[in-house]
Amino acid sequence: MLQPSRINIPSLLAWMLSITLTSHYAWGNTDLIDRIEQTKKSIVCVQTELTRIMPTTPPRMATFERTAAGLVIDPSGIIVTNTHTIIHAPFIFVILRDGTKLPAKVLFASVEYDFSFLKITPPYPLQRVRWADSSLVNVGDTIIAVGNSDYDNQSIMSGHVKGLLQSLSTSSSDFLELDLDLYHGDSGGPILDDQGRLLGMVMAKRESEPNSSIAISSNKIHQQYLQYKENMP
Repeated sequence: MLQPSRINIPSLLAWMLSITLTSHYAWGNTDLIDRIEQTKKSIVCVQTELTRIMPTTPPRMATFERTAAGLVIDPSGIIVTNTHTIIHAPFIFVILRDGTKLPAKVLFASVEYDFSFLKITPPYPLQRVRWADSSLVNVGDTIIAVGNSDYDNQSIMSGHVKGLLQSLSTSSSDFLELDLDLYHGDSGGPILDDQGRLLGMVMAKRESEPNSSIAISSNKIHQQYLQYKENMP
């Protein structure tokens, strides 16, 4: 099995042309490159701010910031990100690709599945991700991830599905185990199929195992989104 590869260069096209993977996987296909580039337009930065009084002499105010990725799932400004990145944060902001920083409010939050929906009011319609059917994924399938940490920002990672994990409450495969080694800040980033569609969202790294991370399946997120849209006022 191929080990996951991490590439951090300015040009995605240059990377796609320079790396050689298995012959059955069409990495050299310019259509795939275009689809990944389109999906990258749906990635935003989610930033939380927390202000605290430090126990110094004299006491000083300090602002702590945390950043993660978010994905546009509705052009009107609905974003999905990890619950653990925004929980208990009094101030939440979404930074668009052009640098526009907007306040966000929480529409829905799941602690069990670690994803939340945020709402912003963008100055223009946003480009949403395209959904893949995660119920069709198999162990061994090749996946694509886009990094968001300071270390791997906007880099492209290739890896594989190494396991399908069932939810205790639904007994369905709501989580994907991947042979990727992710970093602080990659939370909320997209896991894509070979068509550049959203197959899952990065949730956590398994500290007990090297090259092992967990993603929430796209179907679980999509089903909750459709339910929210159906019941929204």
